[in-house]
Amino acid sequence: MSAAIQEAEILKACRTLFGTEIWLDRHFLFYLQREGAKAAFRKRAKETHPDRFPGEPQVQRRQSEQFQAVSRAYDLISSFLTTRDRGLWPPRVKPAATTPQGRPAAKSSGPLLQRSYPLGLFLYTQGLISYRTLIEALVWQRRQRPSIGETAQRWGWLNETAIRTILNQRGNRRFGEKAVDLGLLTPFQVRTLLFYQRSRHQRLGQYFVQKGLLSPADLDELVRQLEAHNSRVRAQRREAPAF
Repeated sequence: MSAAIQEAEILKACRTLFGTEIWLDRHFLFYLQREGAKAAFRKRAKETHPDRFPGEPQVQRRQSEQFQAVSRAYDLISSFLTTRDRGLWPPRVKPAATTPQGRPAAKSSGPLLQRSYPLGLFLYTQGLISYRTLIEALVWQRRQRPSIGETAQRWGWLNETAIRTILNQRGNRRFGEKAVDLGLLTPFQVRTLLFYQRSRHQRLGQYFVQKGLLSPADLDELVRQLEAHNSRVRAQRREAPAF
């Protein structure tokens, strides 16, 4: 089975699991998390389970078919996530070139879509790093950032009681959003804290240099290639006719 067919089947399974409202493409597969797939499966399994319709055999047969389709889709997606997280997806037509020191060469080797890329996803798409390495680099970068709460306390904008109150608020909203809703920070203060936080973390590329995956020269060349690609994409979007 070709890589294109495999990818099409995985996207079809995602459509079965996540429905028609979500936009699905290869980049969705890059960032799909196992917890999200599990949550979607539980929701769809509950919706399609035949036991919801006791005494209605025709409806139960239809529901049973849908439930089985959802289960097959989840099994395929689970298998895909295992393959992806081992760094084996997308399949490589050929291994990335390496320098004499064993590091990946700066030459691009994979197809790029007509969209802008952040550095980490660009390196992954080009086959220069594995998916696991990409996640490790993002976690490393995030750890460089001071937390908003710690910074706000150091600047005298919040105290420990206020921070605990914000953290104890339920929901998936960000710390700053909760603080604004509670009246403990202003939107301007949150923007200032976020700007400071972003300014303090190291650039993602430094992780790959520190780990010996890229030389500084390789990184500079790859960044140049990435900037050139993103500039072309932005130019094409500006020139595209409006309908």
